[in-house]
Amino acid sequence: MRFFKVVLASCLGYILAAVVIFGLLFVMVAGLASSAKPDEVKIPSSGVLNMKLNYPISDRVVNNSPFAALAALDPSTQVPVGLNDILQSIDEAKTDDRIKGIVLDLTGFAAGYAKLSEVRNKLEEFKESGKFIYSYADYYYFPTYYVASVSDSVFVNPEGEMSFTGMVAQITFFTGALEKLGVDMQVVRAGKFKGAVEAYTRKDLSPENRKQIEIYINSVFNEVLTKISESRNIPVERLKTDADKLEMKSVQDFIAGGYIDAAAYRDQFYGAMKDRMGVDRESKVYLTSEQKYARSLGTQGSGSDRVAVVYAGGDIVGGKGDGTQIAADDMAATLKKVRQDSKVKAVVLRIDSRGGSSLASDIIWREAKLLAEEKPLIVSMGDVAASGGYYIATPASKIVAEPTTITGSIGVFGLIPNAGELLKDKIGLDFDYVGTGKHSDIGRIDRDMTAEEREYIESVIDKIYNTFLSRVAEGRKMTTDEVHEIAQGRVWTGVMAKEVGLVDELGGLEHAIKLAASEADLSEFKIKEFPRPVDPVQQIVSKMNGDISMQAKIKQMTEHTGFESYAKYLVDFERFGTKHSVQALMPFDITVKNYSLR
Repeated sequence: MRFFKVVLASCLGYILAAVVIFGLLFVMVAGLASSAKPDEVKIPSSGVLNMKLNYPISDRVVNNSPFAALAALDPSTQVPVGLNDILQSIDEAKTDDRIKGIVLDLTGFAAGYAKLSEVRNKLEEFKESGKFIYSYADYYYFPTYYVASVSDSVFVNPEGEMSFTGMVAQITFFTGALEKLGVDMQVVRAGKFKGAVEAYTRKDLSPENRKQIEIYINSVFNEVLTKISESRNIPVERLKTDADKLEMKSVQDFIAGGYIDAAAYRDQFYGAMKDRMGVDRESKVYLTSEQKYARSLGTQGSGSDRVAVVYAGGDIVGGKGDGTQIAADDMAATLKKVRQDSKVKAVVLRIDSRGGSSLASDIIWREAKLLAEEKPLIVSMGDVAASGGYYIATPASKIVAEPTTITGSIGVFGLIPNAGELLKDKIGLDFDYVGTGKHSDIGRIDRDMTAEEREYIESVIDKIYNTFLSRVAEGRKMTTDEVHEIAQGRVWTGVMAKEVGLVDELGGLEHAIKLAASEADLSEFKIKEFPRPVDPVQQIVSKMNGDISMQAKIKQMTEHTGFESYAKYLVDFERFGTKHSVQALMPFDITVKNYSLR
């Protein structure tokens, strides 16, 4: 007995010591992080802003973890920065006498074409200062070359390569696999273009879905080619021909074709950069990363009035989230907070979402509508603001999107799997039910819906779809019939959406902020970003409780399947089997090699 008391006391001592050490470490790291003030980050004079961008670019990077903050203090650590910081850095560097030019290191990164366009447009503005932009990569593929083409000079490794073959939309179908497993997906949808269900119900694209994908992918393609053509002085038709013929295979072919200026090893590239700067090749030129430069910058704007930028990124879900989703309760609380903040005179809602729960979308819509009744509300669309992502945008007085933004997809669907054959015949599971009525077991996953049940669910889906139409009609000053004509789940690019009345103006986040300030009659204002970072202690508690983010689920399934695109569908499949599975969701992937735009 004494032995067990000693062991128990020792274990308790170790636990208490671990708690104390962890607490001290947490306080120490938090103190270090708070001590890293912007004005203490020193930027050398006569330097170059070295933008590697070798990480997935999101609208905003918020990591309140003290360990991430500690890592950020190490200048050699490559901590991702958000699109907001990237744009501000380029804008500040334009007039910063310490920065003589920008180097783009574009060997690999991931972002949608709308974000890439915002970065590229800001780089075009930077060039107006007369400062240089040089690009370097070991290899270029379509998205990286799109950004690089804005540069004064484009360099590539002599033994590198360039891929210029166009864009492709990839749709993975699981119907055959489900048939082998003995699972039948029962579908109820509103809108003939609502292709989100086809991955589980067909083995190929429906004619309607194929048509819309062809239209919008070519719209994005043409927009990108137009920009490349303007920068490199290569006609669009020749760009298309080069992509189709595959005649340019080597680096020298692309140099001869006017796509690339020179092949050089990295040391030779930096030598050419120094020549451009007019300094001796033996001289040292300070390269300042975008991470370090962003930390040196203060709050944007001046004055006591504020324009709030509320970031809404990820899938729309009910309840509270983990910071990687648009959670209804969290987003509604954030919108209410900025509505009640007397210093906030106007609001920009930045949406980057393919949608999600229809109920959660409506909860967010309600709070956005209340906000719009009191203050100017402008929506800025990122890479995608479709389905539920468009639903929450409708209260805005103006909607701004990039030409390459994917939006629309105004439609609703529900999926109820019948896995009876899998569960009974292949696994050997049997079920019995005792209910209070004829349909008390509606939604069972081991039998088909009856005709009466299907009619009931269709009526629910139709009601939600009609509500969706009415929200859009109210916000866009259209009739529901007019909205229905351009809805039915159809997907549009930003430039197409403007033509049909779903978008007011083309532009990025900065343009939306200017519109919001204008509607509030503000000449001076500060930008304040919402929501606040997730409390690091709460993050730790959530992980201890077994909570897992959508990104973590996708990562886990990617490790099991080996394919990220498949993992996304599997996570969706898991969601469809839940009790609240009525979705307003847009799931397409536009892929180029290892690059993906959802």
